Amino acid sequence: MPDDAWLDPHTLAVHADRELADGPGIAPPIHAATSYDRSRQEEFVYRRSEHPTTDRLEAVLGALEGGHAVVLPSGMSAAMLVLRHFRPRRVALPEDLYHGVRALVAEEAAAGAVEIAAADALEDGDLIWIETPSNPRLRVTEIAAISHEAKQRGVTTVVDSTFATPILQKPLALGADVVIHSSTKFIGGHSDAMGGVVVVGAADLADEFRYRRMVDGATPGSLDVWLTLRGVRTLPLRVHRQAETALEVARYLEGRVAKVWYPGLASHPEHAVAQLQMRHFGAILSIELANGAAAEAAVKKLRLFRQATSLGGVESLAEWRRSVNPAAPEGLIRFSIGLEAPGDLMADLAQALDIDPPRP
Repeated sequence: MPDDAWLDPHTLAVHADRELADGPGIAPPIHAATSYDRSRQEEFVYRRSEHPTTDRLEAVLGALEGGHAVVLPSGMSAAMLVLRHFRPRRVALPEDLYHGVRALVAEEAAAGAVEIAAADALEDGDLIWIETPSNPRLRVTEIAAISHEAKQRGVTTVVDSTFATPILQKPLALGADVVIHSSTKFIGGHSDAMGGVVVVGAADLADEFRYRRMVDGATPGSLDVWLTLRGVRTLPLRVHRQAETALEVARYLEGRVAKVWYPGLASHPEHAVAQLQMRHFGAILSIELANGAAAEAAVKKLRLFRQATSLGGVESLAEWRRSVNPAAPEGLIRFSIGLEAPGDLMADLAQALDIDPPRP
């Protein structure tokens, strides 16, 4: 573990890369070069292999997660890198899962590269995939119990912790082998930078991932990395505010719509597990209405919530998930809570859903 492990996440987000000198500016510059003059230095050779801002971002994300980070061009490239590195014979997937990952594993299975299996059928060298909280129903998986049981059988545990971020959940500390994030979401936080990250506990394993990244050509862009580094500085502040608002909104909606999926509610089936392994319950919540027509109509009536895919930005988003994921419940709307005032968001939901407005 780095010497900075004792520091608070608010401090790590700002200072974890402070030893990486990059000129006199307080803010690091954008490095657009693809090749480096080796007569003047020996550290950097070629953009696909090394990059100063990438090093900075990896230092910060590794410190926040309690491990060693490797950044990539997208969350999906992070998922693919993990599969290509471990090359498991079998993979177990949860029932509720981001449909992009399910499609990726299904394609690998169709090509004969892997077999999708039940968790209890996994053996040495296989891989279990956890997504907690999950997309789109915010189901929560007990990371410590699953990881412990998997280790007894030589099974690798991978946790997609995108919804929780490193601020609210520490999968490596709970026993997971690998953590991935789509940094496009909360880590970047401003809906303007795409990226992914893989975090592991051992430095030599991270080096193996970096080698695989170079060979595969999965190099994140200079501007995306720089914007993500700028965004992560405020990650703790944003996530705590967004999570507090999400809890307030979830409590307001409960009892006024058919179903609310949010781990912070006592009615959530894994509320007790979320209390044990999360510092707060996150900024994503979903609701279910009577049918798809009702959900589609409600999303179109929203004024403050933008109708868009993705999540984790400073603006609140709403999406009728069936429009992009045919496997999603028909009447489900997923909300990504931003930094707006809670009362304004609830008033917007009241008029769109035709429910009692919040009390002033």
